[in-house]
Amino acid sequence: MHIFPCASAVVRDLSPDEPVILNRPHAAGRAARFFAEKFRGKSLYAVKANPSPDLLQILWDNGITHFDVASIAEVRLVRALLPEAVLCFMHPVKTPGAIREAYHTHGVKTFSLDSAEELEKIVEATRDGAGNPATDLRLCVRLRVSSEYAELSLASKFGADLTEAPLLLQAARQVADWLGVCFHVGSQAMSPFAYVQALDRVRAAIADAGVVIDM
Repeated sequence: MHIFPCASAVVRDLSPDEPVILNRPHAAGRAARFFAEKFRGKSLYAVKANPSPDLLQILWDNGITHFDVASIAEVRLVRALLPEAVLCFMHPVKTPGAIREAYHTHGVKTFSLDSAEELEKIVEATRDGAGNPATDLRLCVRLRVSSEYAELSLASKFGADLTEAPLLLQAARQVADWLGVCFHVGSQAMSPFAYVQALDRVRAAIADAGVVIDM
């Protein structure tokens, strides 16, 4: 790892032809402490944003203990670097093999899903050697909400339709030790109202399902 005083020094000294990842350890540590201290819940760092081991270590050292992993490669990376970290496999579509390795080898308990098929995959892949279902699953049902306030909509990519959500929430509740919901208002949402609107719709879906949410 090379150390430079600023980004302009990187350009001057390296004249890179390919993208270069620049880590600002003091700024990253300051941001991590802000979220860890000010947010009343648990802040998850999305590893895909920047999987640099140096950055992951900085975040851990400054209070970020939970990580959003979207692939088995990210699971392996964070688990090898941070054995005590809490990993949440938040990609709603995963292979049975990835689920199995994440749960049995790396101790991942939290999984996202947006369909009955994905729920079945999780249940089957996490059974023990005797075929018994897991009793410690923490499941997050991803719901589709509006992306009208975002620069890049993700509404058509992932998430259960709100009309289908009640049945999926009920099914997940039957097998989950802990049940939550998650959603994505789109990339670069330009208004805080995006979250107000999304939470209103999610609240209605939970009420329609008649289930207890643990988060």
